Amino acid sequence: MTRVAKRAPKKPAGDGPPVPGKPPVYDKDKRNRRFWLVKSEPMPRVDAKTGKTVKFSIYDLAQVPAEPWDGVRNYEARNYLIQMAKDDVCLFYHSNCKNPGIVGLCTVASTAKPDRSQFDPQSPNYDPKAGPDQPRWWCPEMAFLCLLNRKLSLAELRESKGVEDLYLLKRGRLSVTPVSEKQFWRLMQLQEGPQGTDAEMDCPTQGLPRYSKNLLA
Repeated sequence: MTRVAKRAPKKPAGDGPPVPGKPPVYDKDKRNRRFWLVKSEPMPRVDAKTGKTVKFSIYDLAQVPAEPWDGVRNYEARNYLIQMAKDDVCLFYHSNCKNPGIVGLCTVASTAKPDRSQFDPQSPNYDPKAGPDQPRWWCPEMAFLCLLNRKLSLAELRESKGVEDLYLLKRGRLSVTPVSEKQFWRLMQLQEGPQGTDAEMDCPTQGLPRYSKNLLA
């Protein structure tokens, strides 16, 4: 007798983000949150393809209610973005600057939706193979939470105990990486100390709240 395997019905084009092939790396905490690290460039840079200036610091994020985390064009990083849930906590990392490092925290304001920049020929993140009926790239929205008391530089992280297994240190080129609950709270211990200046944090800091544990209570 021939057995016919039943297959799940195919999703209509564009009906929600694809399901990542691998499960999330770390479990949720007791408040049902996961922790992540996201990178952004605080210093102006002219995009070679479009000639447009690109820059987005944690200060820029603090000026808006929420911002789509668009422009990610790596499938592994995209899959992490898809796995993010509302109220997950993200470490905000300033990259491509003189002293890269973690400068603050943001939260996931809404789950992943199609990244609109993939459809825009004038965007440095345009993808000619993507279409509104079949998007390839997805992004959640992020909302500012706070600055850290001081920057945790990449150089310091490489020398710090308790964060040796941080994905940032293993997969340094990825712009989005998972962080364990244990690693996150160790980082919050490390960031204690005198408040970093504008120069240290790569952006204006006046008026922005600094980290305190009750922000995540």
